[in-house]
Amino acid sequence: MTFDELLTVYGSQAEIARVYGISRASVNRWAKTGNVPELRVLQFERTQSPAQARQTRKQLQIAAARRWAEKG
Repeated sequence: MTFDELLTVYGSQAEIARVYGISRASVNRWAKTGNVPELRVLQFERTQSPAQARQTRKQLQIAAARRWAEKG
């Protein structure tokens, strides 16, 4: 999972920090590198119900389509 995908789900860096109980500075480092630590990805996946996982996949697909359209 990339940082952009996580941002698509939560909407803001502040919300990501709140949900994971970490500092906004940590989240900002993720934004700079574009990568999310593997532990956090696992935490994210474990907290989602099947319905939430489907909704997340849908949000990520929409975001990917928008990025593709902007490039095209």
